[in-house]
Amino acid sequence: MRRFLPSLLAVAIVATLSVFQRELLLDIFQRLQGIHPLEIVPLALAGMGMIVTRGFFLRSCSPGISLRQSITADQSALAAGYGIALGGGAVGTGLRIHMFTRWNMPSQVIAASIVATAVVPSFTTWGLPIFVLAPKAVTASLDNVQLLAVSFGIFIIAISIVFWWFALMRPSLFTVVGRIGLRLQRLFLRRVPVRFWRSRKVVEKTQPDYFTNELRLSLRTLLRTRGHLILLSSMSTLLAGFTCLAVSAHVFGAEGLTMYEALVAFSLVRVLIALSPIPGAAGIAELGLIALLERAGVSLLDATGTTLLYRFLTWFVPIVVGTSLWWRYSHKRQETSHGQVHNNNQQLEDTRGSIPLHG
Repeated sequence: MRRFLPSLLAVAIVATLSVFQRELLLDIFQRLQGIHPLEIVPLALAGMGMIVTRGFFLRSCSPGISLRQSITADQSALAAGYGIALGGGAVGTGLRIHMFTRWNMPSQVIAASIVATAVVPSFTTWGLPIFVLAPKAVTASLDNVQLLAVSFGIFIIAISIVFWWFALMRPSLFTVVGRIGLRLQRLFLRRVPVRFWRSRKVVEKTQPDYFTNELRLSLRTLLRTRGHLILLSSMSTLLAGFTCLAVSAHVFGAEGLTMYEALVAFSLVRVLIALSPIPGAAGIAELGLIALLERAGVSLLDATGTTLLYRFLTWFVPIVVGTSLWWRYSHKRQETSHGQVHNNNQQLEDTRGSIPLHG
């Protein structure tokens, strides 16, 4: 039941609109029917741009995979994260690790990619409203919501920079994490019966202290060699997301929305999505964006219609695309002969069985 919670929330919103805002929903449906078929093209291009830029970001954080592989891994993980209410993020991360392992990526590279793709977007998410609202901050025209977003964003970014600088420059933090891993390993081996020999064998092979030290070195090397590319690709996902919102407003015919106010609404709703405990912020993001667009001077009809189109591109489409790509990946893997799994990108294989990232 909990796996379908985001979908149930979306259905609940539609049902609520159907009961209490029937005329509004009918007007939106009529407006959507009046959209010219050619206007679907920019919507499709905007959605495709979002998929490609997200794949480009994952590829920049993951040395040794192609853009096609990164899109497959990203969209499959995104579909799991959006489709499963509780634990969807963990399932999506597991799918990504599974694919990376099948593509012969070393464990340190996989771990560095997981950390980078989780940390870097937080800087751009909180940095965007600071950048967008800077003109209003200078003229002291920020409202309470905008002031809170800017203040909290500055605090989060400052703390994150200090934390990660010390973590990467000094081995103490990762050493502590490694020691905790060793204690958990010993506790596991003491508590788990011998009959579970396969699980014990896997745990015995792990070296938490060595792994965490290698992870720190891998992260430093990744930032040194690809830091500019990672930042650029992360910013490109912001541009693609805003393009989806702008195209949705244009296609639906929203009136009274300037590009700047649309950018303000986009930056604030991203913060709202980041704070939401629900995968994809289903329900919260829709109501929040409608309210933000209305505050920007857009009518309730235009705000709701624009939001539905925007969330269709950024929430529903990834579920469909990710599910399809995961099915295609699983189907191709099952077709491998004699149970052998082949690398999809043979030219990236290292003759020693790994892809060195540092040293």
